[in-house]
Amino acid sequence: MRFRPISAALLIAAGLGAPTRAEPPDVEALLDKANDYVVAYEGTFVGVVAEETYRQQVQTPGGRLGIRGFSGDSNTQRRNLRSDVLLVRAPAGDRWMQFRDVFEVDGKPVRDREERLTKLFLQPSADARRQEEDIAAASARYNIGAVNRTVNLPVLALEVLEPQNRPWFAFRAAKRTRTTVELEYQEVERGRTMIHTNDNQPMLAHGRFTIDMETGRVLASTLATQTRALRAQIDVTYGNDPAVDMLVPRDMHERYVLGDGSTIDGRAAYANFRRYQVKVDERIKR
Repeated sequence: MRFRPISAALLIAAGLGAPTRAEPPDVEALLDKANDYVVAYEGTFVGVVAEETYRQQVQTPGGRLGIRGFSGDSNTQRRNLRSDVLLVRAPAGDRWMQFRDVFEVDGKPVRDREERLTKLFLQPSADARRQEEDIAAASARYNIGAVNRTVNLPVLALEVLEPQNRPWFAFRAAKRTRTTVELEYQEVERGRTMIHTNDNQPMLAHGRFTIDMETGRVLASTLATQTRALRAQIDVTYGNDPAVDMLVPRDMHERYVLGDGSTIDGRAAYANFRRYQVKVDERIKR
């Protein structure tokens, strides 16, 4: 299961005529605030690096492990990753991409880390789309389980709230508290979707955001999708971090259920937020 850079895909589709749909006035106002917040957030979050502690577990029936696992009698496999997670400029220069730089696997340092980073960012491919795929693959190279996934990144769901993507989702206000609203969303276009299978079959996304009514700040997100053979869901919660003076992802929980009964669970926690001047995009040759 792969993430398709939604901005590029939707801009291409927009040339064919973007759909228009009227939302209730209160939902429109909330979306306006959330759109403004996400635009500002992505600009502010650039240059912020977080240390990620990421625990993955795969359970398979009958002791059969996934294509990235190890054969054996046990039906459970675990992996612990430590990484730096940051945003980098896409090679095309039109948006930001998340990048997971794994520096430790099950307590052992990653030996080829510097070589890999050099190849990705200092020796870029002439094909911008190919380089984006290489960055996504590098971010996912240590995942375990039978699902080849590149969607397990904490701020991915925020792309739904980018202004240019708003027409491609239907929104509905659900549960409310005194200060927050749960905003449910459903992707409605079946052409080039936000998430797709490895053989480029579209997977419609749906989920919800918990949004502060006054400011439009996103306090939590859920991103889900499914096919006949797979159900996937990623939940993220946000909290204030004084080191960078903004809301940041605090934890991520992902779960995948396959048609054969196999499950993949991942739990990530984020700490040690700090600002770092990322200049990777300036080194990429156009």
